[in-house]
Amino acid sequence: EAGNLRQADSSMNAFFQGFFPTTQDVRTVDVAVTQPIFTWGKVSAAVRAAKQGLQTADDQMDFYRQGAVRDVTIAFYDVLLARELNRIAVQNLKQKERHLDEAKNKYTLGTATDYDILAAEVGVKNAQPEVIRTENLIRTTRERLNFLLAGEAEGLPVEGTLLGEVTAPPAVDAVIASAWDNRPELAELKHRAAVAKELVKIERAGDKPQIEFRGGVGWKQLAAGGLQGNGKTWNVGVYLTFPFYDGRRSYGRMVQAESDQRTLDIETEKTRDAIRLEARTAVDAVHEAQAILAALAGTVEQARRLLFMAEQGFGFGVKTRLDVDDAQLNLSQAEANLARAQRDYLTARVTLEWVQGKL
Repeated sequence: EAGNLRQADSSMNAFFQGFFPTTQDVRTVDVAVTQPIFTWGKVSAAVRAAKQGLQTADDQMDFYRQGAVRDVTIAFYDVLLARELNRIAVQNLKQKERHLDEAKNKYTLGTATDYDILAAEVGVKNAQPEVIRTENLIRTTRERLNFLLAGEAEGLPVEGTLLGEVTAPPAVDAVIASAWDNRPELAELKHRAAVAKELVKIERAGDKPQIEFRGGVGWKQLAAGGLQGNGKTWNVGVYLTFPFYDGRRSYGRMVQAESDQRTLDIETEKTRDAIRLEARTAVDAVHEAQAILAALAGTVEQARRLLFMAEQGFGFGVKTRLDVDDAQLNLSQAEANLARAQRDYLTARVTLEWVQGKL
């Protein structure tokens, strides 16, 4: 019985192989084309989103470019300020050295004492540290400027002046309006919001039917059993696809896209509020710098006259060394305060231009 069963099984296999021979070799070369015909706006929305996405790259480049211009300009003014402070310190030191020479000459003539020489020497020693500090400040500001220019300022002369025309800043409302029109951060958020809007359209069409054209041509070779054949193949047709059930995946992605869109709206309003604050702060900084410049107007010239009168009086014996030192200190402070005020005003103007998005 077992032998009969094996013989029957072998006969059945041979019978079916006659109808369904085992494939031995298949070679295929195909070129297929698929063209969507109707997708509920998914393709057009994707194209618009891509265009908006490319514009965000330009917005980011503009943002960093304007920031670089602002930082380099402020660093340039810092170098000029450091040089001015160094000039004041060197001038003060030379003045102290001249006083020491005068004290020594008077001591030789018998009109001055050891106290006068010692006091003059102490004044020279006290003036030297400020010269050293300002020289180091020049090197530090030059290195920062060179860093911001990616090493291109190495060895190049930095020339300029802190003097500039003082003009009133625009109104706060005008600054805010200009910032909303020109700030690259807002432009980037606008384009990102446009991308998010298109993504919502794409996700809403995720569970909708779509129609597309499909076509293809090719060549196929088939070998099965003892048979063999080859030839051209082609197919063409219009297909309708409909996702009947996807586990609410499309709905979840649509909700996520809508949430991202609302998040961008909130971020845009937050950025607008920050720009309002920046605009008011920048305008106030310009007003403050203007007020300080107005308060210091003429102070340096008056301090120079005061020092001249003190030195003349000391030469005639009607002024003391303390009067001369006090006048010299007032002149140094007046010149340093004026230089800082000029730098602060120029920096405030640059910052105001940056806030308006006009750099």
